[in-house]
Amino acid sequence: MVMTGRDRVRVTMLVRNPFTHDTRVEREARTLTEAGYRVTVVAEAADRPATEERDGVRVVRVPRRGPRIPGLRFLAHGWRIARTIEGTRPDLLHAHDADALQVIGPIGRRRGIPVVYDSHELWLGRSARGHSSLYHVLAQAWYGRVERRFVPSAAAVIVANPPVAGELERRYGIGGVVSVPNYPAEADPVEPRDLRELPAGQGIPPGVPIVLYVGGMTPERGIEELVDAMVDVPDAHLVFLGGGGLEPLIRARVVARGIAARSHLLGMVPSDDVVPFAASARVGILSTMPSNLNNRLALPNKLFQYMAAGVPVVASDYPQIREVVEHGGCGILVDPTRAGALAAAIRVYTADADRARRDGANGRRAVSERYHWGIAAERLVDVYRRVEADA
Repeated sequence: MVMTGRDRVRVTMLVRNPFTHDTRVEREARTLTEAGYRVTVVAEAADRPATEERDGVRVVRVPRRGPRIPGLRFLAHGWRIARTIEGTRPDLLHAHDADALQVIGPIGRRRGIPVVYDSHELWLGRSARGHSSLYHVLAQAWYGRVERRFVPSAAAVIVANPPVAGELERRYGIGGVVSVPNYPAEADPVEPRDLRELPAGQGIPPGVPIVLYVGGMTPERGIEELVDAMVDVPDAHLVFLGGGGLEPLIRARVVARGIAARSHLLGMVPSDDVVPFAASARVGILSTMPSNLNNRLALPNKLFQYMAAGVPVVASDYPQIREVVEHGGCGILVDPTRAGALAAAIRVYTADADRARRDGANGRRAVSERYHWGIAAERLVDVYRRVEADA
């Protein structure tokens, strides 16, 4: 049967987080809703309503309950998520990453529902991320089995990072993987907001250059190296706009490096506010470490957020990042493992406001012409129309 968006086709997405600050899922769900689909996002429980509606998207969060025996609790929670998904009576299913595919894949196969697999990152190319070596080996084996079983039979596969498309095609003998990058929604210039408006930002002196890190404070993001680099950028203040497990370590590290007075952890802001607040920075930092294949293939959302804000970037020198930065003329590429190189690049912008404005304007123009969500949204909707036509 051929389905059309005009008939309000029901799309159920699964994301294994509380769906509070997931920009990609928000934009995809909103795009599909605007295209005429009836979208439900099933997510993990959090300190948020069990059900809510956001921009026409229905959100359902599933609490983690049951016995505290790890394996049994894992299975029981997966069963409850599956029941919730089936209760939405989906016409199409959308799995955000492999941990969602492990639930979505069996439902799609059992009920004959087309599945769109959305690989936000190269799931099997990641590091242990704080887990034990045994846990990491077992997780890799488990999710490797999940992907081998369900990726080849997916109705469509999309990726956030273009290089991951080729990697998945090679691994699973498939073709036609579509790149839907994490481009920003802000195709037009934004109205800047001052980071000093935020409660924790009131200690930032007026007029000082702000070195901004946007995103999760998690391992392998080069945050420790950034703190070390800032010791040699004495005229600037370091601002973190985000949160995560490394926050206590970073608070201790800025004290140990003697830069606590000019370091500011502002916490997270709503996704739509990131670019306006970023616009008050002098330079944005993207210093992902080359510790695994996923990181080396990544094209992080924050790169385009800085560009959309009109802020030049100091970024890790990986091929796909180099292509964007060099094409846009919007930043400086560095080896992120070398704090000295990071500091030198930052000082270029803190010392030369004119160059910062020029490179930032270049990035802003590149977003307007080539790297905005309207382009990615068209690709996403095209994928869905094709899946409907084949259903």
